[in-house]
Amino acid sequence: MVTAKNKSETELAFENLSKLEVPASVRDFAEKGAAQAKETYTKIKAATDEASNAFETTYSTATKGVSTLGLKVLENARSNTNATFDHAIALFGVKTFSDAIELQTAFVRKQAESFSAQAKEFGELAQKVANETAAPVKAQVEKTFKSVA
Repeated sequence: MVTAKNKSETELAFENLSKLEVPASVRDFAEKGAAQAKETYTKIKAATDEASNAFETTYSTATKGVSTLGLKVLENARSNTNATFDHAIALFGVKTFSDAIELQTAFVRKQAESFSAQAKEFGELAQKVANETAAPVKAQVEKTFKSVA
C-alpha cells in the first residue's frame, strides 16, 4: 500500500478533487444538458432513419419507372419495325411508280403521326415516373420542414 508521503503531487490533487462536492446547480445543469443531448440525438436518428427510408423508396420507384420506360421503348421499336417491314412488303406488290409514291407518302404520314403519338405517350410516362420517384423525397422534405418550424 502506498503511503501519503510516497504519493505524487498529482495523485494528491486527484484525491482532493474526488472529495469535492459538485454544487447542485452545476449537477442540474449537466443533467439537463445530457438529457437535451440525448433527446436531440433521438430526433436526429429518427429523421435520418426516415430520410433513409424515403431514399430507399425513391430508388425502388425509380428502378421500376426506368424499367417501364425501357419496355415502352422496346414496344415502340417493335411497332415501328413491324410497320416498316409491312410497308416494304406492300411496296413489292405495287404495279406502277405512282402507286409506289402514293404508298410511300401514306406510310410516311402514318409513321409521322405514330412517332408523334409515341413521343407524347413516352413524355407523359416519363413525367409520371419522375413525379412518382420524387414524391417520397418531397414528402420527407416537407415533413422535416414542418417539424423544424
